[in-house]
Amino acid sequence: MSQKIKRLNKEFFKRGAKEVAKDLLGKKLVRILPNRRRKEGIITETEAYVGILDKASHSFGGRRTKRNEVMYGEAGRVYVYFTYGMHWLLNFVVSKKDNPQAVLIRSLDMVTGPARLTKYLGIDKSFYGEDLTKSERIWVEATGNIVKKGDIKKLPRIGVNYAGSWKAKLLRFLYAEKK
Repeated sequence: MSQKIKRLNKEFFKRGAKEVAKDLLGKKLVRILPNRRRKEGIITETEAYVGILDKASHSFGGRRTKRNEVMYGEAGRVYVYFTYGMHWLLNFVVSKKDNPQAVLIRSLDMVTGPARLTKYLGIDKSFYGEDLTKSERIWVEATGNIVKKGDIKKLPRIGVNYAGSWKAKLLRFLYAEKK
């Protein structure tokens, strides 16, 4: 018997980055490659970027640029950006329009690190602005409640030393599966 896929909808993404980042843990990220091969994995690590007051966010201070414009739009969109001149990083836009928040997808159960993740999934600039709720090549599926509150570690974000006191905020979430 085939199980109905439960793709996450817009309402899931229309919440604050901190809540969405935690709730994405344990969900299945699905990518359909050009050859129709399916790659997927359970999201195990995320980071929340909570808007214009967050000194680590690309939208800090209300800056609006060509790079971050999608963050000011509709929740449930893909925000990819190029970093260190060699890596694409995958983020999901969350919250309300004109309240630029995003969640960085750092790791899947079989791929650790945001740059390795995008390489594994074949994510590039063509995904910028893609709608996760309608896309035929990337989406997130519900998996039931496999993550319990006690399974989530809260940690400081990585690579944001420039962000003053924001570097110490516990906005990185890790699914520590209990064996």
